[in-house]
Amino acid sequence: MSPALVVVHCVTLVVFVATAGSHAQSGQTVPSSPEARQTAGTDEDRAARMRYHFALVMDVHDAVVRGDLEVAQKHARALADAPDPPGLPAAAGPYVFAMHRAAGRAASEDDLDEVGAAAAAMLAACGDCHRAVGTMPVIPGPAASAVGGKVGHMLEHKRAVDLMAQGLVAPSTSTWRQGATALQAAPLRGRDLPRDPKLTREIREFEERVHELAERGKAAADTRSRIYVYGEVIESCGACHSLHANVWGPDR
Repeated sequence: MSPALVVVHCVTLVVFVATAGSHAQSGQTVPSSPEARQTAGTDEDRAARMRYHFALVMDVHDAVVRGDLEVAQKHARALADAPDPPGLPAAAGPYVFAMHRAAGRAASEDDLDEVGAAAAAMLAACGDCHRAVGTMPVIPGPAASAVGGKVGHMLEHKRAVDLMAQGLVAPSTSTWRQGATALQAAPLRGRDLPRDPKLTREIREFEERVHELAERGKAAADTRSRIYVYGEVIESCGACHSLHANVWGPDR
């Protein structure tokens, strides 16, 4: 592998190790399974189950971003089969049902774009539920990167996507728009791309698509529109990263 390709491969590993661990950085402990919390008290068990649900949603999300359809389906099936958190307010019922339904759809789809759309719907269901029960979780905002070049560009993509996801989950229009605006950062230049004419062209096409989606995201005024945009954004990430697994995407 050439030094340039080694650098790019390391970039993607840095970016996606951070992505895969994003839900763990909240300072909350995610149980290995809901069954492990059966003997806990009602309030503690409910909180643990909610964290478990959200961790599975993010596992599906991260697998889509990596372009790993099989792993996304596996985590979606686990979420679809997970029991509802106990003691939820009645107002939460329709949104928990919507999340399970979206997870079941993701588990059975064979196209990454459909799984991406389902993952976006799951995040939006979290936000709709929070709005319905009158709570807004405090989610630490991702820090801006001080790194330049390829690494900095990919970290800024990740930060922008994280902000858009937080905008759906909280829910928060200002956070969503902040993320969409950040996604319009300067595109990669020719010297930052692998020395492969076909790969370079395709990556540039994905870059252009993501920046177009960012513009649509800024204009999206309702949850349904944001779901469509966000699903396309993370599917585009996954499709780009899976163009050449030894260069752009992390090992599967």
